[in-house]
Amino acid sequence: MLKDQVKKHSKIIIACLYALTVSIAFNFFWLPGRIYASGITGFSQLIVSVVESFLGISFSIPFLVLLMNLPLLIISWFVINRSFTKYTILAVLLTYFFMSIVPVKTIVTDPILASIVGGVLHGASVGITLNSDFSTGGLDIIGILVRKKSGRSIGSIFIIFNCCIQFIAGFLYGWQYAFYSALAVFISGKTVDFVNTKQKKVQIMLVTEHSEELIPMLQHLLKRGITIVNNVEGGFLKEEKKILFIVASQKEVNYLNQLVKNDDEHAFMSISPGVVTNTNFYEW
Repeated sequence: MLKDQVKKHSKIIIACLYALTVSIAFNFFWLPGRIYASGITGFSQLIVSVVESFLGISFSIPFLVLLMNLPLLIISWFVINRSFTKYTILAVLLTYFFMSIVPVKTIVTDPILASIVGGVLHGASVGITLNSDFSTGGLDIIGILVRKKSGRSIGSIFIIFNCCIQFIAGFLYGWQYAFYSALAVFISGKTVDFVNTKQKKVQIMLVTEHSEELIPMLQHLLKRGITIVNNVEGGFLKEEKKILFIVASQKEVNYLNQLVKNDDEHAFMSISPGVVTNTNFYEW
């Protein structure tokens, strides 16, 4: 119960941290430099720019972002899961709040530097939320749904999807802004992939004498398949062991290691990063 409460409060803190960080990236670096953000925010920014340029009507980017997120949140509620969506809704509402109160201020005048700093801040904040079992709304939800079907990286999906926004922005307002925006989106996407360890697969080779106790526990708590190699002999003491092969996320390694140590402190674990599988990976 205490662990659940700590996890709940940590998610709220992360949602606040995300909303503040992404608002700083947008209002301090991207918006002053006419750099178009990624996803729903960038699309909203583009719509506001077009309406202001051709119709002379000005309206709130944060409000439009909130409005566009509503149908995606409804889809997430029914397709992904409700716990995930509950904290995503919180992140979306907090983002609307912070984007509305954080002033638009020019921190740097170099657009390349603004693209890089804004991209790192944005990508890190998105990656942290995904690592905490919820998202920031918008393309995060679309990215998760596509990943569940295709196994493709969420960060790569961001880059491909947002090329359309950058192209339109460049065509209408100058190709230099498309370049700066594409750079920001690319850095943001790569930062998401670096920070979000839920998507990094590792293969764990576990040599143990207590497989009968470990296998059902690991399957129940990790929800991972286990391949078993029987009749393995230790080279030093000649005792009989079993080898268990598990593919898990990098985020789960410490948790798995603790579970194994609690049951078999003499078990041997070898971890191989950079694993690629031919089937989708359980995440939510």
